[in-house]
Amino acid sequence: MFGIIDSIEKKARLTLKRLGQLPGIRMLIIRLWNTYEYLIFEIYIYLNFRSTKYEASINPYCVYWVSPEHVKTASMSFDFIEDTGKVVGGDWDNAKKQITNGSYYERFEKVFDNRISWEETNYYEQRVRGIREGKNDRYVSVEEFENKLQYYEKLYKEFKSGNYKSQSELVADNEMSLPGEGGRALFPSLTDHALMRHEIAVSIGRDGSLLRNDGRHRLALAHLAGVDKIPVRIVVRHSEWQNLRDRVAQAIDDGLNSGVPVDQIRNHVEQTLDDELESIMFGLDHPDLEAIFKNKLSNK
Repeated sequence: MFGIIDSIEKKARLTLKRLGQLPGIRMLIIRLWNTYEYLIFEIYIYLNFRSTKYEASINPYCVYWVSPEHVKTASMSFDFIEDTGKVVGGDWDNAKKQITNGSYYERFEKVFDNRISWEETNYYEQRVRGIREGKNDRYVSVEEFENKLQYYEKLYKEFKSGNYKSQSELVADNEMSLPGEGGRALFPSLTDHALMRHEIAVSIGRDGSLLRNDGRHRLALAHLAGVDKIPVRIVVRHSEWQNLRDRVAQAIDDGLNSGVPVDQIRNHVEQTLDDELESIMFGLDHPDLEAIFKNKLSNK
């Protein structure tokens, strides 16, 4: 079922891209697609949250700034729109693969580190052939494909200079995109809060590890360019990780209820959950745990 929907979406995106080549309507096409995507995003957030309640609440719109060095592996990819906010058990977080082993990373490495031109790569040759033979479901023309390669070069230069922009910053700077690649929807005062859906998406494993889910090209470029911090959002959390988050939230509440001073709450939680935190990436400094302290103590 999902494969059929994905196929329909790809064909629709290609059709919209072709229409977007017509003078004067490109911006409208992008806004229409983003509005459709926004609605799907919001519907699935509602569906994913309607029957769940956790001690440590989940904010599907939250964006964390982290070092790319802390996102070195990828695991099973969940749908970055439809699975946002889910808590999923199982072994999906154990099947990790190094990001540097991905074809996209090796491709960028050849061009940006080894100074090989795009035209010299097998990737360029295969893509161009596929476009000309009508077998490519991503680009409508060789020109669009080459524009995308130029966009990667632009991103790399910006990242290299330390200028990594969030989705909201890209919109503020009026940097245009293509259907399905982010940007503003219709009625921005109502929809701009969901611009973050196109940030690099990660899922969190049982040990707190940040596993790349979506945004592989930007993440690879950020690694190669040596970016200090990148914005990421969370798609799926492992059920064991969410259980730990709930225990952290409960420990905070227990400490406050028993009279522990606010400035001592962190120490209280650390002592209460000392054994459990030993094997956790970052410990209580994990951004997804720090968010709990911020939420619980903001009005104290």
